[in-house]
Amino acid sequence: MAPTDPYTPAGAPCGLYIHLPFCAGRCPYCDFFAQPHAAGQARALIPALLRHLEMIAPLAGGRALAHVYLGGGTPSLLPAQAIAALLEAVTSSLTLAPDCEVSLEANPGSLSLGKLKALKQAGVNRLSLGAQSFEPGLLQALGRRHSPADTRRAFMQARAAGLANLSLDLIYALPGQTRQAARADILAALELAPDHISLYELTLGPATPFGRAYVKGRPPLPDEDTVLAMEDTALGLLEAAGLKRYEVSNFARPGRECRHNQDTWRGGDYLALGPGAHGHLAGRRWAWAADVEAYVAGVVAGHPLLEFSEELTPDQQAQELVMLGLRTAEGVDLERLRALLGQDLRRRWSQPLARLLAQGWARLEPGRLRPTALGLRLADAAAGLFF
Repeated sequence: MAPTDPYTPAGAPCGLYIHLPFCAGRCPYCDFFAQPHAAGQARALIPALLRHLEMIAPLAGGRALAHVYLGGGTPSLLPAQAIAALLEAVTSSLTLAPDCEVSLEANPGSLSLGKLKALKQAGVNRLSLGAQSFEPGLLQALGRRHSPADTRRAFMQARAAGLANLSLDLIYALPGQTRQAARADILAALELAPDHISLYELTLGPATPFGRAYVKGRPPLPDEDTVLAMEDTALGLLEAAGLKRYEVSNFARPGRECRHNQDTWRGGDYLALGPGAHGHLAGRRWAWAADVEAYVAGVVAGHPLLEFSEELTPDQQAQELVMLGLRTAEGVDLERLRALLGQDLRRRWSQPLARLLAQGWARLEPGRLRPTALGLRLADAAAGLFF
């Protein structure tokens, strides 16, 4: 499978995304493939993952893994021994870069000090905790099964276990949430001194209970002015605490940016493992069947089932690079665009580029199209100019 992106260096590192879909229960806002934990399905999934890993390992073409990301779902629901077996197989089947970042998503209520020590011993070196809020009433509204105390305890136990790279997930613009409550959530998170914070505005997936119950900007959700005030407050607090915004919803201390997410926004290559897992490699994008039993059966039969697969043309890849790059502080690599398009951005998309610059949403720098602070706030509108 030869790369269609001529700018990608031969042998450049790639990544691996592993989707573990089990959760303690389905949250009413969640739009990802996830399902309640079923012991029988979980027992069947692990050996299927190990077998599937052997099948996809050759796709790396000998390239080292710069990052491994275990997402879900709630990967931390699985026993530490299962995670250890999975990561041991990854190490055996693929080459890991010496500084490979191994991230695990976790819910605070599914951890203990002993489990965290075992996860670190297994190779996990970055933990992403789904705090979501530090207000008990809001956690209840979100369908979460942990308390603010659980988050604080899990975070401190992770530090005690020797995990030096810790991230917290927060959601704002929640039902009934005020600007003061959103500010209190940021301050509570900062008290723990995380290395990274992902701060997401609540989205209303149409197939979710929240999507069916609420309308954006109407009670009980905050109105647009309140949401913008929440974002302004958060930006100020996070910046003052030394967490720099490197993507619309992500903030990190220098050197602690999530590598898997960065690779995604840069249009990088990463393999996919697990039901519902998405991958991207050499201009091809795909996802495995978002059904545990169908996925396991397909692997056992030697023909893992695809949810979809598509080959991206150089023009489509270039459009995605613009769309994703305008969500990041580093912006769009113009030389890579030129390599894909065979011409300069200013010739290929002169009109949308002119509108983007005139709106003050981005600026041209040597070799890069970089969004402004206003452009990051309006990233979807900015990207829309090119489509």
